[in-house]
Amino acid sequence: MIRILIILAFFILSKTNLYSQPFVDPVQLRYMDAYRNNNSEIPSFSHLWVGSDLPIRLKNNTYLLISPFYEQWQFESANNLESYPTVQSICLPIGLMTPLKESKWSLSIIPLIRSNGEELFSNNTFQYGGVFFTTFEKKQNQKFRFGIYANKEFFGWFIIPVLGADWRLDEKNYIYGLLPGRLTYEHKWSTKLYGGATFRAPMNSYLLSNGNYIRLDDNQISLYLDYYPVKKLCVTFEPGYGVFRKIRTGIDTHGYTSELDWGDGPFIKLSAAYRIRL
Repeated sequence: MIRILIILAFFILSKTNLYSQPFVDPVQLRYMDAYRNNNSEIPSFSHLWVGSDLPIRLKNNTYLLISPFYEQWQFESANNLESYPTVQSICLPIGLMTPLKESKWSLSIIPLIRSNGEELFSNNTFQYGGVFFTTFEKKQNQKFRFGIYANKEFFGWFIIPVLGADWRLDEKNYIYGLLPGRLTYEHKWSTKLYGGATFRAPMNSYLLSNGNYIRLDDNQISLYLDYYPVKKLCVTFEPGYGVFRKIRTGIDTHGYTSELDWGDGPFIKLSAAYRIRL
């Protein structure tokens, strides 16, 4: 399967030129191991993420954006601590990015459909939403983004504004991302070594087998180091710290039945990607 994705990505990217983008990952695998704070009642947990970025160039600098991914949150069992189930998600974002005539503005619309829960594709596990934002190219290699994210969570509609940048400061320094999802600063030391800092704020809800749902909120601040042992293979080491974590449970949209501090604490991420720098 991975080989097929790589071959497909080569075909797509041979016809694609994404100006002012740092890289494209046709295949990426990321694993996080997080540790429980001594004062927390929540056990340690892990997070697995597997995904792909496949941009396809259409006419007039318009791009079709395909970014499927799978993720899993798994809580370790611990004596005298409340038990939480393993939950997972599979998502298929398919979007469109197009310039607005001859102006410095472009428009991106990315509908989202996903299945979230203890069991995928079971009854009532589907969520629908999307991301809508505009991009303003102030000057070459300097873009700013403004828009909105909306998703029909199990607790109701979650709607939040998004802000982002795609800004090459110089030949060695880059800022890119879309908040509150992710914002990254990257520094290039050599063709084999990159590093910097990243902020991520994952939030989603998952349907449990008993008909209730669980909502997970995290805020991750980390440093990272990208190493390329061979061209196009990127291995990443990323230590960090999670803050203001919360776990909520509920039934339908009638409010939360419980709300607990997840517990601030350190984490380590390891990832590998077939990466094409642009």
